[in-house]
Amino acid sequence: MKRPQLIPLEPTVGPSEALIVMGGGCGHAPGGMGGEAWRSLIRDLGWAGAIYQLQWDEELNLTLGTLTQQEPEAAIAHWNRCRNQFKRIGKSFLPKLIWELNVATVSFWAIAHGTQVAYYGLRDWSEADIHLRDAVLLAGTVRRDRGKDWGRVANNLEGTLFNFYNTEDLMLKRFSQLLDWKRSPCGIKPIREERDRLLNIDATPRMTTAHYTPDNCRAILTHTLKPHWRSQER
Repeated sequence: MKRPQLIPLEPTVGPSEALIVMGGGCGHAPGGMGGEAWRSLIRDLGWAGAIYQLQWDEELNLTLGTLTQQEPEAAIAHWNRCRNQFKRIGKSFLPKLIWELNVATVSFWAIAHGTQVAYYGLRDWSEADIHLRDAVLLAGTVRRDRGKDWGRVANNLEGTLFNFYNTEDLMLKRFSQLLDWKRSPCGIKPIREERDRLLNIDATPRMTTAHYTPDNCRAILTHTLKPHWRSQER
């Protein structure tokens, strides 16, 4: 695997903090999360810090179409190999890359497979000199049960873990069924753990479809994130 990179998208307009966007391009958020429309929405929501995109090998953007072309055992093995790489990126590469940015505070914005990277990065965070503010999860592919120790993930944040889920995300449902997951991922149902810093948001009523585009996500993100980020402007 090539070494992941943080690609600068926009400089800060004030505070010494960075938002790391990760994921997309695998059926959810076509074209990735670093496009101009997404960046514009993030600014509209009140984010004033720098914006970076975490880039990794394209082969890790495993799609439902890729899996359906394989036998069930091969599909599960393929996913497990990719998940191990996401875990490695989150635990080993991501903290080092963020440390090199020389910023005081970092937040995560993750979709689909990017939520795997964000989850492991948050769960095993050990960089005491870098403060983790918020984490936004969309179409999460991480299991939502208590065995995943979500409390530990949330407690490593100084802000809030926002888990946006859509009960009508048929692509994510089919993806988890194909992989024979016994428990549903957090992108379909709420995380099954209650913590002050963990907020589950049902995005279904405010999304016209389950497609994660800026226009389709604008209403629910504006309703939830804009008041939060505007109240913390510094």
